[in-house]
Amino acid sequence: MSMTASQTAAFQIASGFSAQSSSMLWLSLTLVLALLWCTWVMWTAYRGWAAGSVRFGAFGGSATRVVLVLLVLMLFTLS
Repeated sequence: MSMTASQTAAFQIASGFSAQSSSMLWLSLTLVLALLWCTWVMWTAYRGWAAGSVRFGAFGGSATRVVLVLLVLMLFTLS
């Protein structure tokens, strides 16, 4: 549901920026945090694989899950 013109004006007066800018900020923050989490997951999986405690198949499974999570999150946030 979109905001009415008076709601948009009230939001902009109270916050100092537009609702679209606020939405872009929160979407960007969400995607940055997701990318940082995915980087942490892949780095941890790689260190386990390099040390020999994680099999290559488990490493590939982690990579596949990370890519799927990113794709689904981007589908929901960027559409």
